[in-house]
Amino acid sequence: MASASIAYTCDGTIDATQAGTCAYLNGTVANLYNSTFSNADASIYIQMGITGLGSSTTGFLNLEPYSTYTTALAGTASHDAVDTAAAANLSGTEPAIYSGGDIELTSALCTAVGIAGCTGTTSGGVACTIGTSGCYNGIITITTPANLTSEQPGQSLYWDQTGLPQTSDSYDFYSVVEHETDEVLGTSSCIGTPTALSDNCSGTNASAVDLFRYQGPGSLVFISTTPGAYFSYDGGATNGADGAAYNTLANGDDYADFATNCAHVQDATGCLGSALNITSDGNSEINILDAIGYNLNTVPNVPEPATWLLFGTGLAAIAAYRRKRSA
Repeated sequence: MASASIAYTCDGTIDATQAGTCAYLNGTVANLYNSTFSNADASIYIQMGITGLGSSTTGFLNLEPYSTYTTALAGTASHDAVDTAAAANLSGTEPAIYSGGDIELTSALCTAVGIAGCTGTTSGGVACTIGTSGCYNGIITITTPANLTSEQPGQSLYWDQTGLPQTSDSYDFYSVVEHETDEVLGTSSCIGTPTALSDNCSGTNASAVDLFRYQGPGSLVFISTTPGAYFSYDGGATNGADGAAYNTLANGDDYADFATNCAHVQDATGCLGSALNITSDGNSEINILDAIGYNLNTVPNVPEPATWLLFGTGLAAIAAYRRKRSA
């Protein structure tokens, strides 16, 4: 049986900013993933820096034909309820809305579904082979407290290991890390949203999660500003993300982040005074990761469809966690 191994390599800025953070990351946070998934195997470099609340890069695009990905996905599935529904609703041939493009996979997702030869990144952004020393599946950067305060005076970061209560004007550090970890694993879209929706994956290509975006039952949607698009593992019958809708606006927020606020780890906007994690926010991120190729250690309580009805090579792939802030 596969054994999950999420591991964070911490730049010196991590513990220098708050003592005990690296140990907490590799204990409590890593265990959220390792205890949930049997094949989430990722080495992640993490640092403090100048960014929004957080950002992540997987370094280089790994583009595979649709049939290669779907065959690998079917061959490694655990056949839980989400896996079974996802496999049943993925078309045998690539739907026309993706224009015959390849599917972009993060190197961590390649490993999960057994696709060899995918490219990772060094901490300095150089292409490398996963499994070699100093090669990571992704890099996470979290804003420095000084940068956060300069942008929004009075706001701060909170670290759970301090044992102090979280204040109403602070963002939970580990919620931001989980958001970025999910993206390193593969929850990001190929669609960018800076001033207009555009495909950022070296042409007309979709990411794995783009294959599960629906506007309604049986209605796949790829690039569209129409509000209400959602993740579904069963052909649009079920909103599998706890009722959350995706961001579809050209507003700079990630296209595969949720438009909800203070409800889910993958929300596009941050939540002052609140801490979220993937095991306690309605299974939204867990269901997405399950559908795209990560297998669960235990079968969750998946709602019946009626419960949520209708509700790279060589090109840097950066997913920024832009959280709008209010004083």
